[in-house]
Amino acid sequence: MQIGSPDTLVRRHLLTLESLRVLVHIEIYAYTECHGVQVRRLFVTEPDATGCNWQAEWPTVHAATEAPCRTQLRGVVEQIRQRYNVVQ
Repeated sequence: MQIGSPDTLVRRHLLTLESLRVLVHIEIYAYTECHGVQVRRLFVTEPDATGCNWQAEWPTVHAATEAPCRTQLRGVVEQIRQRYNVVQ
């Protein structure tokens, strides 16, 4: 799938919302700083400037609010947002 203007043309794989949720959790579990943290919810949005059409909402549990985990979560989500969109 190609999205965006010629300057921001990005090719992303399409996943269902549930498949995307599973992928995010698998990626998170690789980081011990985030042990037990799960996405509160993933939701579909209008495509942003990069063409990504989803966002993640995180729980306010202790681990997710501490710097090492928060940094890992941001990095994981940004990498996945660059590679995947939600099929609609």
